[in-house]
Amino acid sequence: MRGTDGGAGAGGNTVTIGVAGDPGAMNPLTAPASGAVMMNRFAYDSLVDIRPDGQIASGVARTWTADTTTASFTLRRDVLCDDGTTLTPSAIAAQYNYIGDPANKSPMAGLMVPVGATAAADDAAGTLTLKAPEATPFLLRSAGTVQLVCPSGMRSQEKLDQASDGTGPYRLSEVVPGDHFTFTRRPGYVWGPDGADNAASPDRVVFKFVGNESTRTNLLLGGQLDVARVIGADRTRLTAAGVGFELQRDPFGMLLFNEAPGRVTADAEVRWALVAALDLKQIGAVATGGKGVPATRLGTTMAPPCPTDSVTADLPPHDPARAAEALRAAGWEKSGGRWSKNGRQLSISMPYPGYQGNQVIAAVELAVRQWNSFGVKVTTSQTAQTTNVSILMAGQWDIAWAPVSVPTPDRNLVFFSGPKPPEGLNLGATDNPEYRRLAAQAMGKSDIAGCPEWTSAEAELIKRVDVVTFIDSNSPWFSRGYAFEIDGGGILPTTLRRAGER
Repeated sequence: MRGTDGGAGAGGNTVTIGVAGDPGAMNPLTAPASGAVMMNRFAYDSLVDIRPDGQIASGVARTWTADTTTASFTLRRDVLCDDGTTLTPSAIAAQYNYIGDPANKSPMAGLMVPVGATAAADDAAGTLTLKAPEATPFLLRSAGTVQLVCPSGMRSQEKLDQASDGTGPYRLSEVVPGDHFTFTRRPGYVWGPDGADNAASPDRVVFKFVGNESTRTNLLLGGQLDVARVIGADRTRLTAAGVGFELQRDPFGMLLFNEAPGRVTADAEVRWALVAALDLKQIGAVATGGKGVPATRLGTTMAPPCPTDSVTADLPPHDPARAAEALRAAGWEKSGGRWSKNGRQLSISMPYPGYQGNQVIAAVELAVRQWNSFGVKVTTSQTAQTTNVSILMAGQWDIAWAPVSVPTPDRNLVFFSGPKPPEGLNLGATDNPEYRRLAAQAMGKSDIAGCPEWTSAEAELIKRVDVVTFIDSNSPWFSRGYAFEIDGGGILPTTLRRAGER
């Protein structure tokens, strides 16, 4: 725990965690939103766990071997589902086969499990083997991100939005939409990361939805919250009060571009000009309250397997004069302070996550002012956590403030290549041949051996302005009376306990 501890919060056997908003659907088979994934970690385990330093630790699996096409696991035999039944290798195989089967159109296919992947189990031997149809460099790490659902949950998936059915240290016991979710500690849990248990964990974890950061801060200082993530100016009040914190770095300022036919942003020159018209450093500083750090990887969270900077050298510079030259070269003319081409005014629509707080709203307003000054008409719309993904998949936008967060660079492939919605997750209909070529080379190399190719591939997306990432949040989880560890997914459940306890 960094900083100092300002005393206990809500206290008792319940820890109350303030978060920005209700993630909506909680079914781990269909809910890729970061808020849902973070909360679901309390109720669902994975085959292996990725430590904050990027190393791989045991989970439901005791031992494992892996290359680019096959991952084999020997499982613990004492892992119990919520209903008391033992989680078997065949039950896990059924989930992987469900996700990997293209007929099921799982949003996790290609993101957590390779499309077409198959799993085979031997319950007597306690083993599970996952096979990918083609080379998958981070197959083991990807397998470790699937949140394991028990058989009864697989049979009745409609129930998983309101109640959990997993093997994790907690179970989702109460859902009050728009207000809070409650997780209750399970007895006898001893199969956490590296054999961690939950004996010292709080009896209940309540995620309280508080959209306003100042309100979260007031509640934390007043003792109504025990833990809260605060990334804006209010963090100064908390540090001044001696409230302890842990830092989490996440992709934050990222612009996606819609390159579908008919969209103005299908033209690479227009995309470059629109970005060069912006002062990204200033916008990033506003979005993070001056506390962010420049992005150096495309969407990769803490402890990336490939740490080399793939972004900085290829970001368009802030240069409105060159931006104007680029538009004129692309056939646009400026008259009356506005750009137009063939009678069509240069106008863009931009959804953005208003639920991320007032600083993001202010940063978008600044971007709009800079575009308007440059001669571009902008229409913005705020998305909620429950609508963000569906709005992006509908495709009726030009530029979206929509940070993509992935643990390994191969996960970006579904967002920047392949089919667009509804068949896939290529939200901007990106078609970058050089990115695909370099990524294909990297895909044939296991784990970090392909990092040079992944770095070059990401750089190609930045060069062509298929995506722009410019600022990462370096945001604290503040806590009064509790200690925990943080990784790219948020709080590690088995590390949450009263300060001073082990």
